[in-house]
Amino acid sequence: MWPDGHLRFCNTIHTMATQIEELNKLICLMLIDSYGLGEKWESVMINYKTLVRFMKYMAPPPREYERGLFAHTDKPVSTIICDDQVSGLEIEVKDGQWMKLSLSPSSFCFVVGDPLKAWSNGRLKAVNHRVMMSGDKDRLSLAAFAIPVEGTIIKAPKELIDEQHPQLYKDFDFMDFFLFAFSDPAKHIDSGEQLQAFASLSPPISY
Repeated sequence: MWPDGHLRFCNTIHTMATQIEELNKLICLMLIDSYGLGEKWESVMINYKTLVRFMKYMAPPPREYERGLFAHTDKPVSTIICDDQVSGLEIEVKDGQWMKLSLSPSSFCFVVGDPLKAWSNGRLKAVNHRVMMSGDKDRLSLAAFAIPVEGTIIKAPKELIDEQHPQLYKDFDFMDFFLFAFSDPAKHIDSGEQLQAFASLSPPISY
């Protein structure tokens, strides 16, 4: 895009990515504390790196309503989304209905990924979401994905497993799951069911 580079732009993006990473860490710490694990946060926090991606969804032809991004659950631990106020992001609610999100200009959307759902032993839900475009404006958004470092094992803390909440998923290497989710066999599995197909315990295990 810029053969000679664009230092100011790069510095701006680096600063924003750093701040979003801090926001994600704060949210994760709040989640950990909400489960009474605040004093053990260092041992239960998933170590990750942040991948920032810019996305552009083109406006559809006049008077048409079309898919900009297929329905899916996220495969990173979590995602923070910032958009340009052109609506399009939708989440699936009960009975297969879809709800369009309308975010305020200064807000971010935090999306739980499949690994975080497994870490929480099913307490957190990885919401099915998509982008549907209408109107005459393109949609620009920024997504910051929390990608676990190499060798990270996703496992539920023992404090989140008991008779009322038996262990739902086996411990697994994040990268093994990530590669499975984009493999040929997984193409025939609904995105929201891939975690279940890869790591479910049947029957669940209680301690």
